Amino acid sequence: MSLVRDAFTVIKEHRRTFIVFNVVFYGLFVATMIVTAAVYPEAQVSAVKGVQGDLNQPGLGSAVAAGYDSGNILWAAGVTLFVNFFIGALLTTTLPSLIIPFFGIAFTVYRVTQWGILFVPLDGNYAAFIPHLVTLIVEGQAYLIAAFAVWIHGRKFLRPGRFSLPTRRAGYKAGLKDTLRLYPLVVMLLIIGAIYEAIEVIHLIPLFSESA
Repeated sequence: MSLVRDAFTVIKEHRRTFIVFNVVFYGLFVATMIVTAAVYPEAQVSAVKGVQGDLNQPGLGSAVAAGYDSGNILWAAGVTLFVNFFIGALLTTTLPSLIIPFFGIAFTVYRVTQWGILFVPLDGNYAAFIPHLVTLIVEGQAYLIAAFAVWIHGRKFLRPGRFSLPTRRAGYKAGLKDTLRLYPLVVMLLIIGAIYEAIEVIHLIPLFSESA
């Protein structure tokens, strides 16, 4: 828990930026849902086909699908956590940004818009959508914090003087330290999100769909 408290210390140090990130992240999600529903609903068909194609591919996609098809919550949650942490957080958000500052923020924006397209309930089945909204909020917060860390790292690297750091090298190290301080919170949220998502997809969504 001390590691998580340390993460909240970083958030408090940059609270205004963190608030802006939340407003933009969730605002963009809602805006994309509205635009998809009102203007471009066919975008969801294309997006769903893309996801289904990924799930049918050998490797991680088929492993995720098999985990949920098995009905085993621990397997499904484990595979989901692996994909969300290594691909969603590390490989597409944090690590590229250590080479190209702020890259992960652009990818996070792309992810949010894809979520808005994919999950807007065009069929009006809000009963099935509401349980998944919890997943999107929890996992979305994890990705948001990872992107928030990218912003801090990039700012300290490119403008070290603003943070009373003598050189860009010192700024890079300080930003990396803040990223490492934030990551326990990212991991904790992804664990919670993966467990809930497994329960939701295997048990809750079918239940809500039947009652709709």
